[in-house]
Amino acid sequence: MFRLLQVLAAATLFALMCVVAVDVTGRYVFNRPLPAGYEMVQALMGVLLFVTLPLVSRNNDHIALGLLDPYFAGRLDWLRRGAIHLFSAAVLGFVTWRLAVHAAKLAQGGDLTPVLQMPLAPIAWFMAAAAALSSALLLALAFRCFSQRRPS
Repeated sequence: MFRLLQVLAAATLFALMCVVAVDVTGRYVFNRPLPAGYEMVQALMGVLLFVTLPLVSRNNDHIALGLLDPYFAGRLDWLRRGAIHLFSAAVLGFVTWRLAVHAAKLAQGGDLTPVLQMPLAPIAWFMAAAAALSSALLLALAFRCFSQRRPS
């Protein structure tokens, strides 16, 4: 599954690069921007963000500041890491819930993008599923952290 997410992330990034290149070239060379280019960039950026979120969560590669790391050692560091994973999982769980509620509203209303008339609900459902997977992965990291032998 993670291999599929990696391929999807690469394909999405490549598509985003192509759309932006065509749009910018058309805009500045031919004075004709890509129709619905802005719309495509918005959708692709949303997909890219959420398709990479489970990959980042799985590898615990989130952006982290080490400003307070010197003050945590041993048992405090173990507790801090587990608490961060639990908090992050809870936040992503909230994001998942809100995305699912929004996706249901989009599906019920049959909302479409203005130019391409592309349905918005499948994109929102994909984002909710990716956020749910990320939240589950962070819970697994917290469980693994707390199940390891506590340092003294």
